[in-house]
Amino acid sequence: MNYKNEIRAIVFDYDGTLIDFSYHASDRTREALELLKDKEYKICLASGRPCFLALKAFYDVFGVYPLDYISGCNGTEFMDVRKNETVFINPLAKEDVVRIGKEFQDIEYLTLGIYEGERFLVNRMSENPVILEWMKARWLIPELYDYSMNDRERSKVMVLNDPKDREKEEIQVKDIDLDKYNHAFSSPYCYEITPKGVDKASGIRHLADLLQCDTRQILSFGDMENDLPMLLNSTGVIMGNASEELKELIPLHTGSVGKEGIYAFLKQNHLI
Repeated sequence: MNYKNEIRAIVFDYDGTLIDFSYHASDRTREALELLKDKEYKICLASGRPCFLALKAFYDVFGVYPLDYISGCNGTEFMDVRKNETVFINPLAKEDVVRIGKEFQDIEYLTLGIYEGERFLVNRMSENPVILEWMKARWLIPELYDYSMNDRERSKVMVLNDPKDREKEEIQVKDIDLDKYNHAFSSPYCYEITPKGVDKASGIRHLADLLQCDTRQILSFGDMENDLPMLLNSTGVIMGNASEELKELIPLHTGSVGKEGIYAFLKQNHLI
């Protein structure tokens, strides 16, 4: 592919791709974004966060930047940044949220979270410093919520966890029937449950429809399991900090988030 002439849009995952898990961006990543300002490609953010929080997080690190679109909540919502308009693609039904809450209610070291505007509704008030730091980094103030009383559709349900509990978590969660949902890790501390058939590839398809282009004319960068559908359904580039299992599935590779990963790929392929 002649990237320079054929690519119409560039999509970046946020955590682990544009920024590391200490919420820092490398100088080379900043330089790459600055150079893209003078190009004609549409620039899109693809995040597990709701669109408004993804935009806030991006501006907090990179300042005001001419983003075009945001695919949020792993593909369940999509924002036209310039028009400040958000559409919801396919949320979880209210009864699904009730069911998920019931399935996880007895696993005390896991915390469920759902967004309601700027509120963050949890099934238990965690005292785990890892989970508390994850919420704090996203400006989330938890509010206790009875999931059995949920009365509306939700973009997704998040399962917050401490990686040190991963072994026992895998044993307990494997008995929970999640086959009717998509579920994938979006960071080492969180995996997300969304409707079946809705994932980051949904945002890619929505963007391709808007631009009237093929999904292969969209270049995307990601590093986590929840990025995989996006990477497989576009011209996907896997970051050097991704797991070896994910790297085996994606043919295009670049360096890690903390080094020159994004800058190097864009420069080598004459996109900046």
